[in-house]
Amino acid sequence: MTLAPSRLFEPVPSPRLREFVGRSSSGPVVMVVSESPLMRLAMGRELAPSYGLIHAQDVASAGRRMELGATPAAVVVDLDSVERAGSYAFLARLVERDFAGPRVLVSSRLSPDLAEAFRGSCRTHFALARPWRPGALRALMESVLGASAPLRAAVGR
Repeated sequence: MTLAPSRLFEPVPSPRLREFVGRSSSGPVVMVVSESPLMRLAMGRELAPSYGLIHAQDVASAGRRMELGATPAAVVVDLDSVERAGSYAFLARLVERDFAGPRVLVSSRLSPDLAEAFRGSCRTHFALARPWRPGALRALMESVLGASAPLRAAVGR
């Protein structure tokens, strides 16, 4: 008795991650990295629909997504995670990969004054104290990535 080869074990081409990222937005894509689902939701609500979003549960999944071809224009990293050392290693890997986009570091350990001073001291790394005022994350993204003309017109109404 011969069995027909099963299609169960045939390789199936998988879609590239970047094909599905940011489709609902015409703006740049931002990767949001936080272990807290509520923090990812808060950041996503503030940035959408002006920016495409890639959500990553932790820095390991963020690294995997980038290895699979995700190319965000900016990365927002919640430093209030269990593995803070992993966050710093992830930021170092971004430098090794020649990631030129801004990195926004969010933490409850930052005071608003310290975050503001940090923002003015570097071209690639920016800080945001948590909790932040409504609209502060969006305003920071617009200042570091630039806002398109239609977005500015919508805000001015």
